[in-house]
Amino acid sequence: MAFYSDFAGHYETVFPFRTGTAAFLQKWLPDKGRVLDVGCGTGAYTRHLKTVGRHGMGVDLDPGMIAQAQQADPGGDYRIMGMEDLEHLEAGSFSGIFCIGNVLPHLPAEQVATFLGHVHRLLEPQGRWLLQTVNFDPLLERTRYDFPVIGDQVKGIAFHRSYRDIVPGRLEFATSLEVAGEVVFQASTTLYPRTSGDYRSAHTAAGFKPLVHVADWSERRFLPGTNSGSIFVWERP
Repeated sequence: MAFYSDFAGHYETVFPFRTGTAAFLQKWLPDKGRVLDVGCGTGAYTRHLKTVGRHGMGVDLDPGMIAQAQQADPGGDYRIMGMEDLEHLEAGSFSGIFCIGNVLPHLPAEQVATFLGHVHRLLEPQGRWLLQTVNFDPLLERTRYDFPVIGDQVKGIAFHRSYRDIVPGRLEFATSLEVAGEVVFQASTTLYPRTSGDYRSAHTAAGFKPLVHVADWSERRFLPGTNSGSIFVWERP
């Protein structure tokens, strides 16, 4: 995870806080109780929810990301913790859990059922679980996909991303960051893509009730073959 530590200082420039994302979280997460941000990065949305009275915890496997989160919010609860470590948290201690930014595909497919079991256990009854990922349905028909370059032209920051060697259930996520025309770092990590149907089946098996499945934060209708994103909201009965 060294790449993410190197990237932490530029994270909120490349992926700035989005009011649409925040509004979606406020709408679909419960009004009361604690929330858990899985793969919180630098903690921007955990911090925002705190300002509207929804306190909680942010966890991320990368120490650099957690250091940035703690620096921005010294009184917040941010912990170095991977998805597989949720078993150590108290059952029923959250009214809402969310995982955004395509974090879950870092987890091998054979570990997803266990992870969803942890999420289900951590939620109180009628608690909600919100998951956002890339929509891999159309991408799995390719062998490579290059994302549009993102960043900040004024600051001279450009973030390049591509999916390479795509095969069912596995791909290589290649990244590089340029600052003022110089490549600061480049790295590659393995992701484990799943189709929207795979996610629906896994959640049903884990005991979740579906509430909504949309393409983006503005709640456009999800179309498996065309949309770039996928957002699910589930409820623990």
